[in-house]
Amino acid sequence: MNILDHYIDGVLTQRTIDWGLLRSERNFWLKITDTWYLKDRWDELSTYNKGKLNSFRLALRDLPQDYSDAALAAVNFPDPEDWFI
Repeated sequence: MNILDHYIDGVLTQRTIDWGLLRSERNFWLKITDTWYLKDRWDELSTYNKGKLNSFRLALRDLPQDYSDAALAAVNFPDPEDWFI
């Protein structure tokens, strides 16, 4: 389940978002993007894409510190690049 699945007509339903769900989504993206740090893959990335990847992961890790409410954190969940997967 993706965070975006909790939108109904473009409105986030706060009752469906909790820190457990957000943590699962965050951990999914951290795990997926971990593979980009393998030397052979990392060396193939441009400096720009390395920055995009690092910024995305930092934003994921900072969600709990930056937002006190899980629904607000979900609204501000960073957008992954298509090439992350």
